[in-house]
Parts: sequence; C-alpha cells; structure tokens
Amino acid sequence: MLSFTSMKRFCIVSLLIALSAVSAFSQDKEWRPLSPQDVAAKSPVVEADADAEALFWEVRIDDSSSDDLSMRHYVRVKVFTEKGRERYSKFDVPFRKGLKIKDLQARVVKSDGSIVEIKKEDIFEREIVRAGGIKIKAKSFAVPGIEPGVIVEYRYKETIDDAGATGMRLSFQRDIPVRTLAYYYRPHNSKEPNYQNYNFTDTKFVKDSDGYWLASRSNVPAFKEEPRMPPEDTVRPWMMLTGTGFAITSVSNFSIMFVVKDQTDWKKYWGGVSGQKSGLVKFMNASSGDIKKTAAEITASASTPDEKLRKIYDFCQKEIKNVSYDTTLTDEDRRKLPPVKTIADVLKRRSGSWRYIDWLFGSLANAAGFDTRIAFSGDRSRMFFQPDMPDESLVHQAGIAVKVGEEYKFFSPGRQYLPYATLGWHEEDTWAILIGEDSFGWQKTPILNTAESRESRSGKLKLLEDGTLEGDIRVEMTGHPALNYRADYYDETDAKREESVKNEILGRISAAEVSNIVIQNLNDNSKPLVKLFKVRVPNYAQKTGKRLFLQPGFFDYGTNAVFSSATRKYDVYFRYPWSETDSFDIELPKGFELDNADAPATVADGQKISSLGINMAIDRNSNHLLYNRKFFFGEGGRVLFPAGSYTALKGLFDLFYKADTHVVTLKQK
Repeated sequence: MLSFTSMKRFCIVSLLIALSAVSAFSQDKEWRPLSPQDVAAKSPVVEADADAEALFWEVRIDDSSSDDLSMRHYVRVKVFTEKGRERYSKFDVPFRKGLKIKDLQARVVKSDGSIVEIKKEDIFEREIVRAGGIKIKAKSFAVPGIEPGVIVEYRYKETIDDAGATGMRLSFQRDIPVRTLAYYYRPHNSKEPNYQNYNFTDTKFVKDSDGYWLASRSNVPAFKEEPRMPPEDTVRPWMMLTGTGFAITSVSNFSIMFVVKDQTDWKKYWGGVSGQKSGLVKFMNASSGDIKKTAAEITASASTPDEKLRKIYDFCQKEIKNVSYDTTLTDEDRRKLPPVKTIADVLKRRSGSWRYIDWLFGSLANAAGFDTRIAFSGDRSRMFFQPDMPDESLVHQAGIAVKVGEEYKFFSPGRQYLPYATLGWHEEDTWAILIGEDSFGWQKTPILNTAESRESRSGKLKLLEDGTLEGDIRVEMTGHPALNYRADYYDETDAKREESVKNEILGRISAAEVSNIVIQNLNDNSKPLVKLFKVRVPNYAQKTGKRLFLQPGFFDYGTNAVFSSATRKYDVYFRYPWSETDSFDIELPKGFELDNADAPATVADGQKISSLGINMAIDRNSNHLLYNRKFFFGEGGRVLFPAGSYTALKGLFDLFYKADTHVVTLKQK
C-alpha cells in the first residue's frame, strides 16, 4: 500500500503535472505542443507575485495490472523571476527500494522558442538526505541555461512490483501555483474508484477515456506554510484511494481465517483492523510460568495498582536491554539477533527491541491481573486523526493500554527515555484504538500539563563596563523538552551534543562564546536533563556615552516576535503545553547603577491559558540585579486555536515579546 508520505517522497520535489487532450500513450513518444502564448508569457496566472507557475501537473495511475502499479508523471513549469530560476535550477526524483524510475526525460524551452534537451548522460543517481536525516537515492539533473522566461518540463514513469493503488494519497495542492492539477486513475478490474477527500470537497473522479477516471482542480494557489500551523495533512487538500482489503489471520490444514477491511465504512474498517491485530494481543498475553512468576516477584511489595505498574515499568525499562537503542549494534547486527517466538524469550534473554519490551510490559501486567491492550494512536505531528478516517497508516503502536479503575492508562517502556505513564507529544491528545483479544474500543490519550514540561534556566552572570556579559548558565528540562533532546541525541557523540548547546545560543547571539559544556542525566529519565555551560557575549549591553542598555532576559535576547504577519489563513497550533522559569543574578559593573528599575507588567489572558510574570530587584550592597521570570502557555491542554482568534493571540504574544525583551538602563556614577 502506498501512503501519502511515500507518494510525497517519491514524486518530484516542487514540480507539476498536466491535463491535456493528448492520449496517455502518446505522451510516452513525444513532448506535447507548447502554445506561443505560454512561451511568451511574462506574468503568472494563478498568483500575480509567483516566482514560477506550473502550467500543468499530471499523474496517470495505472492499477489495471495484477503484477505491478505504474504512475506516469508529466510536468511543465514556467519560470518568471530570479528566485524562480534559483529554485528550479536542479531537480531530484527520489526513489526507494522496490520502486523503479524509468524513461526520465527533461528539456528547457527558452522564451525565443529554442529548446535545450537534457542528455541521458547528464541524469545521474546520487544519495540525498531528506527531512529527519533519512538518506535515500534520487535521479538528479541540473537545468542548463535556466533563466526567467523559460519553461522547464519533464516526464518519467514509476513502477512498483506487487503493489496496488488502494491506500494511496493524492495531493491536490503543491508548493507552487498550478493552473491545472490532474490525476488520471485506472482502477483494478475497471471498477469505479472509491476515495475519500480530506480538507476539501470540490473535487471528485469522473469517467474519462481508455478506462481512466479523472480528478482535477484548476488555478490552485501554492501551499504556503505559516508559523505554528497544524500539520500539513490537516490543512492541505488530499485524497485517499480506498477499497476493501482482506487480511489472513490464521491458516490450518482445514481452514483459512481472514478479516475484511472495508474502507468505504469506517466502523467496519476498524473492526477489520482490530480483528487482524488481535493476534498480537493474544501473543502478548499468552502467559507462561516464567511470566507469572516474574510478575508476582516484581509486584510482591506493591500494595496499589499504580505501585504494581510502576515496578513492572521500571523492570522492563531498566532490567531489559533495549536493542533498539543500543548504539553498539548495527542494523545488520539487529537482523542477526535470534527470533522471538514467545514473550518469555524476551524475559529469558533479558533483551529485546522496543516493541517486544512494550509487549513484555503488557504480558507482565496481564499476569498481575490487569486488563491489557495494545494502543494504536494517531500522530499529531502528521495529522489530527479521527476514528472516521479509515486509513491504517494514520495510526501506529503508541504503547500498552492498561485499565486502572474506569479508564485506561498508557505505557511504553520500550521507548528508552519515556517516563512512567507518558507518551510522546505527538501521541498525546489524540484518538487511540485499544485492541484486545476479542474486542476493541476508542479513547483519547492524555496530555501533560504546563508544569510537567518545563525549562528552568538560571545563571550567575557578570556585566563588564564595556558591555560584555559573562558567567555560568544552568538549564534543567523536564517532560517533552527533555524527552525530545534525549531522543535526538542519545546516539550522538559528546562533541555533537556540545555543538547542539552552542548552536542554541549562536542561533540568537552570533558573537557569543560558549565553553565548558556539561550535559547531565542524559540516560536517566527519572531526573531532569541538565545543561551546564559558560558564556561570554561581547557588546551584550549597548554602551552610549555614560549609559549601558541591558536586556536581563538572556534567553530572549536576539529572538523575534512569534507572529509577524497581520493576517492568518490556518489555525494556530502549539505542539504541547509548556512552562519556563528564569532566575539570573547579574553583577553590575563598578561605578554603574540602575537609572531605572521598572519591571514589565504581568501579561495574562482572561481564560488563564497563559501567563508571564517578571520581577526585578537590585541588591545595592553588592550591586547585583536579580531577575526572575515565570511563564506558562497551554494550561488545560489548550494548544489549538482557530484562525479567527489570530489577532488576539498575536496581540498576546506581542505583549510577551515586549516584556521578555525589556531593557533597563544603567548610568555611570
């Protein structure tokens, strides 16, 4: 099954495809005619200020064969500005293992009508790095003689063996304006397409020729990101090709058991998914004597359900070697590990991958008398998932759901750095399907509050007469800030971790000198993650005559306002609630004193979602400025705000910014 993410990876980055009366087969043999008007055009049609515009963007999806799936891409783009020339000077056609790129051709049509063909020898294969550091291969070529006014077009074919179009996602808005965006689809067995639209309703498939169905949009503006917007799949229009699938659940000498996954009915679909995955739950809960004995030993001294689960959690996370996070193992080493036939194997070997450690937790909890299920949740970094979205690729194993009282709690000790009863931020506040051995249900996952995801920053600093600021900084992180750092850097070298600390400061203050970096508690999620370092910033305070202008809020120095645009299209979305506390003791230079000691007024909203309070005091005996700041945002799990509230939200963050960048004046005595 081809997902939207796969489609996005393996369709050309930032290009464009086409609607034309020319048959699907003629496009393989020759380029389509160009109109003189398009060649001579000086300005775009869809967006007046666009740097480039796709004249058409076409994909032909052929699922008629029982052997493979093929997609023919044809792209034509007109470049109007120097920025457009820079953006489209090179193209990559990424592909993954199992996908074949064939018949890649490209050419440039200049404004005088002359044509430059891209030679086959100028198309090469290379490794590229995509978002998240993922390395994949790509067919690449540079565009010769590209300049404003040219038209760049190319076409190629993708084939995937033993694949079908069901589950494929079709994007109906691109990063470039498109005059005509079209998908031609020839379904398997010539059936009428089944599909589901997301974030738009104005497009449907209509019957075309040669067994194809056509879905198209005209004059589609470019998709433009906004700060703090929801994930793309929640706002960008896309379509999923649906159908009815079958999954075999067991085979014996006398029978074959299977479930039906009907994407045209979301309730039946998730029932089918539950039936298919119930075998995993049975595998997890198949208790052996060793599992029962170990569960009894672990929980012997516990008196409450929470104490029992915490002991089981600690055992799984600390006593079982997690091969998924073992930096001494290569992927090849992991493939050579002996297979796990029962959960008791994980217990016996005292090692396993993160999934098996989760399942061991579920098995031990079940043996201790708890109702345990496997939880598959949505991913808020990709989309705001709802149960009425019949797409299995929108959920993933988030952990083990254990019934405590009337509700289920969620656990994933297999994620090395997840604290007890915590999920990743992208798995919080989303629907999860809880699958048992013979039933399933839905529950919203909890979200950490502002106090649980905190950064506490403190420092003893000294301001010199020339405006240089220097001293020691301490940063403590809990909740998601700590978890994110641990997940990102557990397998990096000390040098890389130190570089990350430096880059956090240099990103705001390019002249800063950061040294003596120490990171504590990286592998101990029961304690705050701690970063210690020395900092020296020349000209931190601006000197004018006999005055120094000082911004006491060190961690907001060099930042920009969160929102700059006066208007907004999409809702405003923050990943999770969080809080910050700052406490700085700044020794002032000899011979200087505060000219003004005012502090910004407290900023808060009426619904108590957020608050910022800053206090400043002067110790005149030692001539030290004491700066204390407390901030939180997202109280009550409120992290999503409608676009209609943007003006008020922007106003609130502008007040935060003004207070955080408040400057005090020192004068020479």
